Amino acid sequence: MEAKRTKVIAVCLIFLFGLLLYRLATIQLISTERFGKENVNLLEASVEQRTQSVLLHNGRGSLLDRHGVPVTNPATSDVVFFPFLKDMDVPLEEVATIIDEPSWKIEQWIRVSEEPFYLSDRLERSLTDEEFKTFQEWNYPGMVSVGRATPGDPDIASHFLGVVRGKGASGLEETFEEFLAAKDEEKLLYHVDGKGDPLFGLKVNYLGLQDPYYPVSVKTTLDLDLQKKAEELIDASGMKEGGLVLLDVESRDVLALVSRPDMNPKDPNKYENKMLTSYSPGSVFKTVVAAAAIENPNVNTRETFNCDLGINEGEEPTRSLGVLTFEESFAQSCNYTFAKIANEMMAHDEDVLENYAAKLGLTEQVGWRGDVFRLKGFKQFGREDRNQIWGPDPQKTVPLAVSQTAIGQLDVQITPLSMANMMATIAAKGVKKEVRGATEILYRNGSEFIRFPEHIDTDNRLSSYSSLKLQELLQKVPTSEGTASTLQGLKIAGKSGTAEVENADGVKENQSHHWFAGYFPYDTPKYAMVVVTLNSAQSGPTYSVYKDMVSYLYQQEDIKELKRRDPAF
Repeated sequence: MEAKRTKVIAVCLIFLFGLLLYRLATIQLISTERFGKENVNLLEASVEQRTQSVLLHNGRGSLLDRHGVPVTNPATSDVVFFPFLKDMDVPLEEVATIIDEPSWKIEQWIRVSEEPFYLSDRLERSLTDEEFKTFQEWNYPGMVSVGRATPGDPDIASHFLGVVRGKGASGLEETFEEFLAAKDEEKLLYHVDGKGDPLFGLKVNYLGLQDPYYPVSVKTTLDLDLQKKAEELIDASGMKEGGLVLLDVESRDVLALVSRPDMNPKDPNKYENKMLTSYSPGSVFKTVVAAAAIENPNVNTRETFNCDLGINEGEEPTRSLGVLTFEESFAQSCNYTFAKIANEMMAHDEDVLENYAAKLGLTEQVGWRGDVFRLKGFKQFGREDRNQIWGPDPQKTVPLAVSQTAIGQLDVQITPLSMANMMATIAAKGVKKEVRGATEILYRNGSEFIRFPEHIDTDNRLSSYSSLKLQELLQKVPTSEGTASTLQGLKIAGKSGTAEVENADGVKENQSHHWFAGYFPYDTPKYAMVVVTLNSAQSGPTYSVYKDMVSYLYQQEDIKELKRRDPAF
């Protein structure tokens, strides 16, 4: 009996020992990366228990300006101080001399630290190039010179570039999330014992971002200097709502884009880029009517028009302008002329306004789109509004509705981005292109991953002759004879527009959208620009910003020319 009990106990012990061996094998050999119901990675967990780390880069890709300068996630030069310095004989006086701080303060930083810290955080300023170079050459153990990425909301162009909240929440950060999303973090690690002392001497290890391809960078079309100037002028003008969009006529690249009110970083969900949102354009839309009239056999552009009449029979106009020619009517923005012409054309072709709006790129979204990598129909401007000429219930046979549409009211809705592109199309003699916000995506090593070529739209375009006639009309607006006389003398061609705003009850308020859209210089077009002040009784900010921005651009062009002629300038 005793022998039998002893045998049972031995078998049980052997069984338990076997289970223990299996458990150990499972932990150490079999399920090291996916252990238990929660699939715990035991290798990572064990490392975390005996390491401390400092984050150098969150692994997210960055946005660059057109010259390749990082505008998000920029790398800065910094020095990491590790906690084990408190157990070393640190030459505090030498450190104090480098950063011009008292040695007692540096000693205190080190003494109270339980985690690695960045020197710039303690200094509350960036290190100078000389300071960083000195630390780099000194190479003292526990003081590691690094390139530190500083993620955060951009200081400028917040609507264009966007913000990140876990992932891209707006702007290009949102649109290019598929490419910018973090894959690996970059860290400095060091191993410690239970007391926090170094386990393997003073060695600090690097972890992550050894891939030569990732993270990638998106090269945007943004010109930082022009963007900064545009924001400065907008804010100085007192504009509360509205903005500016500046395009390169040749490439249709966005050089600067400002939207106001500025984004609230605490609530990016209320983000709205005003330059991608559609609004009533007012008389700027007369450009479309003029384009149609130039080519329409049923319109006599040589006749004169009684601009003492309003668009609604029996209703007095807001301005009495007398009898004007077609060209004078455009320069002085006579509503009667364009209402009459539109009705004459619509009597023969109900789609004439839509057709010519299409020729000028106002019926579709104008942002760059196409198949990219494995993404079908990729759009660079993900939240771009659609434009609209007629509403859901088009009243194409109602004369007053046609008249209101002809002057950019009723249901006409156009984005400032599209309007700027229309002016670039006219400046380029009718050549339509999509607007780019980015030109390429680059691998980490600088080689090209994806290129976004210029997209030319050859369908249904305006003739070169009609474009030249429109150019002549647009040149007369910013003169003493036109509605934008405050812009005369700057070689601008363009069109002003004032669109009345109605509230939800259809009542007109004492507020309007004040537009000016154009291109310059008119003899050799290089830039197309729209400035619009929204929901305001004042048009002043629109014209002051436009004038000052054009003057600044001309000044920069003069400086470039001087440098070209004399590199020593």
